[in-house]
Amino acid sequence: MSFLLRALLASLLLACCAGATAADADCECDRDEIAAYARLEFEIYGPLSMNVEYFGFIFHDGARLGSAVIRSRRCESGECLIHVDEAGRMIPKGAKVLGEWHTHPHDGAPQLSHHDVRGAFRNRHVRCYTAFYSNPGGEIFAWNPAETSVPTAMASREHVGGYSSGLGAALRSRMASL
Repeated sequence: MSFLLRALLASLLLACCAGATAADADCECDRDEIAAYARLEFEIYGPLSMNVEYFGFIFHDGARLGSAVIRSRRCESGECLIHVDEAGRMIPKGAKVLGEWHTHPHDGAPQLSHHDVRGAFRNRHVRCYTAFYSNPGGEIFAWNPAETSVPTAMASREHVGGYSSGLGAALRSRMASL
């Protein structure tokens, strides 16, 4: 590649990333699209999480965004554990993982757990990786997966929406996109 072409490409990449924060260093990531997809998943699975948690890895398979979704067993006293390895095995070969999302049960804790934070932290090196969760009231948050403790992860949260009991509308919308 010629020096002029390299310089032009570098200029375009710098322009793309101008104003980006450290968390947004990968300007190829469409974080708004990822967040919109996560909100759709919460709209579907949030109302179903009365006494269970749902978890999904968000991936792009080359054609569209998708989720590898699993459900916990019935939660006891608002406590749930999900073994996310099962969701990992459901990701199509060659797909690019972009993040994760999970619901909290309707009688569960409003804050992230130690397990939530440690799980996302293990994937902090994955480009574009974004972590989302919904609290028992249906509010949806993104947090920085590079955080190492519950207090710092909670301090990094950004509100990205909420889900309602609009399960039917979300399912119709999802089916229309297939």
